[in-house]
Amino acid sequence: MIESTATLASIVEENAEEGWLSKSILWAYVVVLAWAPYPLGSNRPWSWNLLILLISLCWSLWGIAHWNRPQGNWTPLFSHPVPFGLALCTILWAVVQALPIVPSEWTHPAWNTASSALGQTMSATISLNPWHTLSECLKLCSYVLALWLAYLLARSTPTAFVLLDSVIAIGAIYGLYSVILELMGYSQFELLYSSRPAPSGYFAGPFVLHNSYATFTGLVALAAMARLVSKGHAVIVATRGLRQTAVSGLQYLLGRGVGYLVAFLICFSTLIATASRAGTLATLVGLISMLVLAAFVGNGRSARRLSVAATILLGSLVLGLIALNGNMLAFRFYGLVDAGGVDAARLALWSAATRMISDAPLLGLGLGTFPDAYPLYASQVLPFVMDKAHNDYLEFAAGLGLPAAIAWWVAWLLLVFDCARGISRRRRNRQFVILAVGASALVAVHSAFDFSLQIPAVAFLYATLMGIGLAQARSTQAAR
Repeated sequence: MIESTATLASIVEENAEEGWLSKSILWAYVVVLAWAPYPLGSNRPWSWNLLILLISLCWSLWGIAHWNRPQGNWTPLFSHPVPFGLALCTILWAVVQALPIVPSEWTHPAWNTASSALGQTMSATISLNPWHTLSECLKLCSYVLALWLAYLLARSTPTAFVLLDSVIAIGAIYGLYSVILELMGYSQFELLYSSRPAPSGYFAGPFVLHNSYATFTGLVALAAMARLVSKGHAVIVATRGLRQTAVSGLQYLLGRGVGYLVAFLICFSTLIATASRAGTLATLVGLISMLVLAAFVGNGRSARRLSVAATILLGSLVLGLIALNGNMLAFRFYGLVDAGGVDAARLALWSAATRMISDAPLLGLGLGTFPDAYPLYASQVLPFVMDKAHNDYLEFAAGLGLPAAIAWWVAWLLLVFDCARGISRRRRNRQFVILAVGASALVAVHSAFDFSLQIPAVAFLYATLMGIGLAQARSTQAAR
């Protein structure tokens, strides 16, 4: 009996210590989330290397804190072996592209040309720039680690709420920060570096480009809307007539839901102020996807009524915000219509990326080598720095080759599909999986026109939302 009591006491003490360590790692992860957007979206070599280091450190601390239960750290892999296996194969192929270990027939002809010009034998690789390829490979690894750690943290529903609310608070603070920067006439680039970029007239927040900030603040707007609607289902009375529904809804919006409402208004307002056409459309696609899913899986007529009411409210808010500060956005859409479609610069970039894929469809040119390859495949000279294809799908396929790119996309689609299945499996707290699907719709649409997922802070945020969604995709009973 004494031995049993001592054993129980040691287990309680061990769990208490483990809980303290897990909470510390959770808040360390939140701090990294808050830091990532500040240095221009962590899209500079020093800042993305720092972000990779911080994510790896958080993951390592989690492994050390749970050293006595290592099997729990591999839960994402056991639950989703195929997606993570495909992602691992893609990353390993990127490493192979950067190493001089492949047959000479596989290497790009540019290496032979360089060797002849310099008069010396060079270590030829598949990649046109091995350093760029390895750098991008490290980024992909850090995003997988972020998704993995968010998954482990969010297995506890209270922790998932803390992590999601932290994302919303961080996004709202950066929204206010972007307003302050605009009012003061500064840019984040000017604060961190001595030079000042050409003024664009668009809100960019802590990012260099307004399109990147549009994706970031759009994702946070989705998170705020998910919490606003899901929390409202529990307090809004929808079974006693339209009047009672309206009164209880207004009380909720001005009471317990006011924080999420304000966060959504801030994030969506700054989204409109970015004047990003693709970012705004992608966010609307994400919001509509979430509301449609919520309406279809609602339990009972009252839940469906609330979903319809939320859709009407959202439509009114969106139209009002666009009417208030959407002049620049409307002007850019009018310019797009007058031009007859997509702008010429994007078409030139897409054409070059298509030729890259045709030239090396299986092996690729090396992950992250688009700026090195563009001069070799460009059909026209443009007065800009062409370092992105403004289409993540084409650029990814040109870099990795079609087999590896398709493997990565299939892995991503399988994870999204698992989140979608979780919407029907869960009876409570569906907002996490609905948000993951809505966020995936947002980035899927925007990636066809821009490169926001190549910005580390944006990819880190999306990986976090996906990790939370995957962790909550299984019902509590099934998880036990």
